[in-house]
Amino acid sequence: MIKPSECTVIIPHLGADEQQEYALENCLASLRDTVFGIKTIVVKNGGKPCNHNMTSDIVFTYEQGQCKAVNAAVATTNTPWIFVTNDDHIYAPGWFEELTSVLLETKDLGKPIQPLCISPKLVEPRPGAPTFEVKFFGGAGGDFNKQGWLDFAENYEAVDTGLRTGFNLPFLIKRELWDTIGGYDINYDPWGSNGDSDLEYKIKLAGIQPYQNTNCIVYHFSQTSGTFNPSNDSYRFANYAYFKSKWGFDRTDDGIWEATFTIPSKEEGRLFNPDWEGKYGN
Repeated sequence: MIKPSECTVIIPHLGADEQQEYALENCLASLRDTVFGIKTIVVKNGGKPCNHNMTSDIVFTYEQGQCKAVNAAVATTNTPWIFVTNDDHIYAPGWFEELTSVLLETKDLGKPIQPLCISPKLVEPRPGAPTFEVKFFGGAGGDFNKQGWLDFAENYEAVDTGLRTGFNLPFLIKRELWDTIGGYDINYDPWGSNGDSDLEYKIKLAGIQPYQNTNCIVYHFSQTSGTFNPSNDSYRFANYAYFKSKWGFDRTDDGIWEATFTIPSKEEGRLFNPDWEGKYGN
């Protein structure tokens, strides 16, 4: 387990509409109510400055870019751990202690491990990724059922209790690992789609297995960023093409949420071959 003072929370925030502002206010309130002494940075991804309580704000006014925004915010910190969250993730009491409890004496196949990248399990109002749970507590439309969520979280018992392989936002990552792989690839901006997948691939390439702690749950309003809005299809398609040109193969959906996919070798045509590949020898 780590102390909150050893971690910085990074929240990229576009703030394009009232729904996104509503989501951020609820996200910040949930962090304020559940973790004492943790530094939180809202990094404004273009547009006007943020003036929210409990934040140290960074503002990108010249262009949109979630990957740039998160990288810049991390660069202003010196904590050994970084926690990256969307602005529409909602936290319940005890989440930080539960998430980080596996950093003590966790074992995988009988061997002691210390996960350098770990995610909580997401609960969403509608069906999504296979590693998420579906439970409706409203969303960014102003209908968030806060008490319903808190009651659910307090009495939650995971069916698949414990640590399993997986990766999703939010995620806790050791700063040393973040620095090694260079954080996000800013070439996925301005929209950032596929940037998370690229980051996961780099984590795996460094020799680290990402994990998900199913005993720690976080509610996700979901679909507030506009990523899947048809008007943004050009960004998504361009980023798929960039991923392929960088890595030499198409990104797979098979095992992406479970973090069980296999990365092709250089001999199999992989084009991205950094000098830190396999550094952690996992």
